[in-house]
Amino acid sequence: MRRVLFALLIVTLVAGCSGGVIRPRVEDGIRDALPDYIGPAKEYKVRCDGDSTKMIGGKIERLHIEGKDVQVDPNLLIGRLIVDMDQVRFHPTSHKMKSVEATSFEAVVSEKAVNRYIEQTRDSESQLGVELQPGKILVKLVPNIGGMDVLIAIAGTLSVAQGGKVNFEADKASVAHLPIPALVANKVLDRVNPVLDMSAMKFPVMLSGISINKGSVSVKGAMEFKPGD
Repeated sequence: MRRVLFALLIVTLVAGCSGGVIRPRVEDGIRDALPDYIGPAKEYKVRCDGDSTKMIGGKIERLHIEGKDVQVDPNLLIGRLIVDMDQVRFHPTSHKMKSVEATSFEAVVSEKAVNRYIEQTRDSESQLGVELQPGKILVKLVPNIGGMDVLIAIAGTLSVAQGGKVNFEADKASVAHLPIPALVANKVLDRVNPVLDMSAMKFPVMLSGISINKGSVSVKGAMEFKPGD
């Protein structure tokens, strides 16, 4: 009986020590591999949840990732990216991911990053920009109409479109009060959309919700995981 108790004690101690060593190593390895899966970032934080003994064989029950200033696209910088993965399988030596059961994410993009994205993805001589306010967005454009630069400001909101796109939807009352024809206003809106396009991310995304805050926009959705080579 004493031998059995002693054996159980040794197993418990070994398991505890392995958890304290293996989990940080797995987290460090996955963190180092993230630029290849998501994109380069100023900082990544990784947390692995679940049985540490299973991690030895390349299994993680839940993986939580937080990224700061993540460059998911040459034109799109995400200030804060949160990714949660369930039932992750990875190569124990290279830490490259093999499969993921489900992946969700939340991306927070600053007003500055949105305007930079619009500036770099539009071929327009007009000055086009957005201002993010709680629950709404204000689009500003300075087209040349009849030889004169005219400041146009249209209030509205953001909506999820197909293919990982985020579109601007104008408030009809805002458009109705513009001192320009509706045709001109519609041309303005055509130049605005999409406000953001996340289809270029290494993970194909399916957007599910958007919230607009002062100075930033938060986009939530799911990712379709693609294993690396």
